[in-house]
Amino acid sequence: MLSREEVLKIAKLARLTLTEDEIGFYQKQLTRVLDHIQDLNQVLTNKEAFVQHVPVDAEPFREDVAVPFANHDGLMKNAPAVENNCFLLPAIMEQN
Repeated sequence: MLSREEVLKIAKLARLTLTEDEIGFYQKQLTRVLDHIQDLNQVLTNKEAFVQHVPVDAEPFREDVAVPFANHDGLMKNAPAVENNCFLLPAIMEQN
């Protein structure tokens, strides 16, 4: 079973604050998930396993076609800033 400290570390990584009841609950649930993954790892598969057929009832893919947006002006009203009729967003990466 996962330790209390391991659950708290996972919660910290996920930026979650857990109550004492939630810590116990997630200890059990996460342990069950990890045990299930260990069971799956025991299943023998070859490295070339793949789906050999498409089920008869599979949904067909739709055609990938560009269509104009109906309310472009309304969409632009939601933008934090607009430049050259496009969304202008703050940079999320620094350039070196």
